[in-house]
Amino acid sequence: MSMRMRIHQPAGSVVVVLIGTLALMLPPKVQTAAAVWEGIVVLDEIIVTAQKREQNLQEVGVSVTAFTGEQVDAFGWDDSLNIGAYTPGLVTTSNTGDTGNIALFSVRGVSQLDFAEGQEAPVAIYYDDVYVSTPGASGFPLFDIDRVEVLRGPQGTLYGRNATGGLVHFVSNKPTDEFEAEIDLTHASYEQIRFVGAISGPLTDAVQGRLAVYSNTHEGYVSNAIGEDRREGNTQALRAQLHVAINDRSSLLVNARLVDIDEAGGVWHTVATKTENGLGVFCSAGDTDCGDGPNPGPGETFSLFDVAGGQVDDGIGDELDGAFNLPGGVDRTTWGITLNYQARFEHFSLTSISDYSNSDKAYLEDDDALSMNLVTYEAGARIDQFSQEVRLSGDTAQFNWIVGGYYLNIQNDFFGAFQFPAQFAYLPRFDGDSDTESWALFGQLEYQLTNTISLAGGLRYNSDKKTLVHQMTECDVINFDLGAGFCPANLIRDPAIRDMTLADPDLDLSGLIVDGIRRPFSRKDNEVSGKVQIGWRPNDDMLYYLSFSRGTKGGGFNTPTDGFATPDEVPFKPEILHAYEIGVKTTWWDGRARLNASAYYYDYRDFQAFYFLNTTSLLVNSDATFYGGEAELYLSPGDGWELTAGLALMDTEVNGSAGPGIAGGIASQEAPLAPNISASFIARKAWALGDAGGRMAAQVSASYTGENHFNIVNAETTTGGDYWLVDTRLTYISADDQWEVSLFVNNVFDERPVTYSYDISGFGNYSIFVIGPPRWIGGNIKYYFN
Repeated sequence: MSMRMRIHQPAGSVVVVLIGTLALMLPPKVQTAAAVWEGIVVLDEIIVTAQKREQNLQEVGVSVTAFTGEQVDAFGWDDSLNIGAYTPGLVTTSNTGDTGNIALFSVRGVSQLDFAEGQEAPVAIYYDDVYVSTPGASGFPLFDIDRVEVLRGPQGTLYGRNATGGLVHFVSNKPTDEFEAEIDLTHASYEQIRFVGAISGPLTDAVQGRLAVYSNTHEGYVSNAIGEDRREGNTQALRAQLHVAINDRSSLLVNARLVDIDEAGGVWHTVATKTENGLGVFCSAGDTDCGDGPNPGPGETFSLFDVAGGQVDDGIGDELDGAFNLPGGVDRTTWGITLNYQARFEHFSLTSISDYSNSDKAYLEDDDALSMNLVTYEAGARIDQFSQEVRLSGDTAQFNWIVGGYYLNIQNDFFGAFQFPAQFAYLPRFDGDSDTESWALFGQLEYQLTNTISLAGGLRYNSDKKTLVHQMTECDVINFDLGAGFCPANLIRDPAIRDMTLADPDLDLSGLIVDGIRRPFSRKDNEVSGKVQIGWRPNDDMLYYLSFSRGTKGGGFNTPTDGFATPDEVPFKPEILHAYEIGVKTTWWDGRARLNASAYYYDYRDFQAFYFLNTTSLLVNSDATFYGGEAELYLSPGDGWELTAGLALMDTEVNGSAGPGIAGGIASQEAPLAPNISASFIARKAWALGDAGGRMAAQVSASYTGENHFNIVNAETTTGGDYWLVDTRLTYISADDQWEVSLFVNNVFDERPVTYSYDISGFGNYSIFVIGPPRWIGGNIKYYFN
């Protein structure tokens, strides 16, 4: 059975897609619970900081989707990747299925899919005003959240050189002047136990504190025929904040945080594949050109499965079954401390944000899904990051302005090892030691030309200096727990030993770059980003805007892990995006409805495209063209109903590339993680149970992801998507608003979507696939002490 037959599709999906993206708009915090539950719902303002100042969402000339903390709770979101399903134009996934490993965010098709620990992404992730530089630390739990803001389009003017595609900002709840506390407990499928607790309030007249804790554990949902089940999770987190009012004009907020993730994953659904015309395709039972099985005879070709004998996958069961002999998964500890100083003067305000963050991660995966170590992948990183931002801002009747400076230093010791101990006796390992130093000056001004027309513009100058020392060796780490840092001399194998033990005597590996030489690389890139925008606000309920933005992402270094890449292939150039956008934001029906829409055209120069084939991964530069648009409709028609509709459409083309080492080049392709259509639907009905009887709410949500690719080479084996996921939730709130209880079902129809894949047809005629979680049923109870 081919992989395509394994992707289930609910009936009527084409009709449902036409409805559009529905992302529930729950009532904002300022509304009373009684008003909400009796159905007297009027959409109030949502305050965002998309332009580093507080503004009503409907007054910001940027394509923004914002979620309140109440929405995060109502959806039952556990981690940062959950927001993708209900944000038009945003696709989120993990390239391994382990949320704590590499988190991928793609906004309007702009993404960076390289799994190397030394890369940064073109969609900037911020947590409480702090840039999270590595995708390896961008997957984290969501708890005690005030709001999430998703900004589409280049945000480099105010947020830096790696916000080419956009920005996702997670903002936590802050200490309060009055006492409040809550506990939140969930018990669900696979023995999931999730606990969130928070307490906040005054410590003295001038000091307030807040403490929030998080714990989430569950058993594995991928059945293992030869050991413990996989995709088992254990995540613990802590956030402590202290707010000090220094005087009536200045304050200091100290934010300390810790996240510890231990996920027993590193496993895949493995399917027999082959290469035709340079592209991976699925094998069918009985094919004689898919290799000769894992035990080939003289002159035969090795393959993971005996396809000629009828075996086309691991043969254990369905997509969530396998035979995994390695204790794979991710073990990551991330911590940091932030000092946020605010001061107000007569004509301006001062903000200083100082942060130190650290991430220490180890990852191991079992690629072959068999009881022998045919192919393994191991990676790790130790990352230290320091950043400092200082900005001044002010406003008058006609002007809003902001200027500032930014400094960032990242020190990263990391490694990656695709190894073939049983197949080829080949043990390549990449070790890297990198340092990134970046500084920037920026400013933005908005001027009110008339009562209805405004003009805004901004510039940012950014200077990047990057160095890398890398080494390729044959490092015998199979039986060692070896973290980041160069391979020790006593573990470096002599290539002659490998040549004598090759499983395939006809295989020539003499040209591999595994010579143990430590090669230094360096680069310096100076880039300018900016924007010009005109806005027209004919009345308080309408905003039209037209903008041009230039976004940049710094150049960098490839870190190939298999020894096939040459030193010339290590550097890649910065990418530059010229973005043209038009948008509209409207409020109507006496405040019961909102319609926000935007359309864009992207002209890409040197787009950093991710190329992966067999075990070779490279970022290559190529020009590209993207265009599309999003629309969101929020409705509160009354009688307890709440609805929101929207739709994201896009078309992408990455021009052909003759990147180094790519035989024949790459033909024009669609960008990865860029579905032509994505949509979701959420509806909520709330009703009172009578006098002093409490309230009820029923919620149905559905998200659609269209077909999309996981590689710049758009092969059958690296294509997923085209599926619906449906969730339901039923909630009761007590009459005194002191407690609430919910029952929920996520993935109601038990879909098995492919959310990521890699084509490894050239090494054993197979490819590996990440399958989304199965149906998840549970209950939740919350208690409020305030």
